[in-house]
Amino acid sequence: MSQIRLCTRPQVIYMNLLEALSREKSLSMLKAQHESRERKELSAEAGYYTFLMEDQSTLIYVIIDQSTSIPYLLLSGPAADDAARLLYNTGMVGSIDEVIEWCTKADNTGDKIDAICRLGIASYFEMQPDILDIFTRYMQDTDVRVRQSAVFATSFVGWPEFEGMLKRTAEKDPDERVSMIAKSAIRIMRESDWKAEKTPG
Repeated sequence: MSQIRLCTRPQVIYMNLLEALSREKSLSMLKAQHESRERKELSAEAGYYTFLMEDQSTLIYVIIDQSTSIPYLLLSGPAADDAARLLYNTGMVGSIDEVIEWCTKADNTGDKIDAICRLGIASYFEMQPDILDIFTRYMQDTDVRVRQSAVFATSFVGWPEFEGMLKRTAEKDPDERVSMIAKSAIRIMRESDWKAEKTPG
């Protein structure tokens, strides 16, 4: 089954994204029919809603990452490519080329942190050398917060090719916290057999 992960543009607010998707005629929001009110509120706080495409098989999970507060979308089902086209047409998600451009143009700490996290979210496919190069550069940044964010963002991707650079970071980064996060990332991704995030539930 095809899965696609799309990252929102930096200006997009989670509630605006939900409203825009709710207005799309080809989508319907799934509501939990038999859940208690408390459970529904918990689900909303956990940060994801689910929409169903017209084919009644393709799901769009609208997720807000709790660590970065970045909203993104996880598409799953036979019409995932159609769902991706629909979402690109809303203007609320960026293509991988746009996300790469955000990374290459970011020139301050805040923009770099945001860009590398968005690149991690948007890189759901097979390894690409240009993206690996961006992660390498960000893991060598002079700002500890940028390095920390780059290490964290690898967990979205789960490429085995990250292991070498994560090992180097774990062994040589001058900041103990970055080193510790790199060790943790290696352990977590080895345990998950270097696979990226799958659909919720």
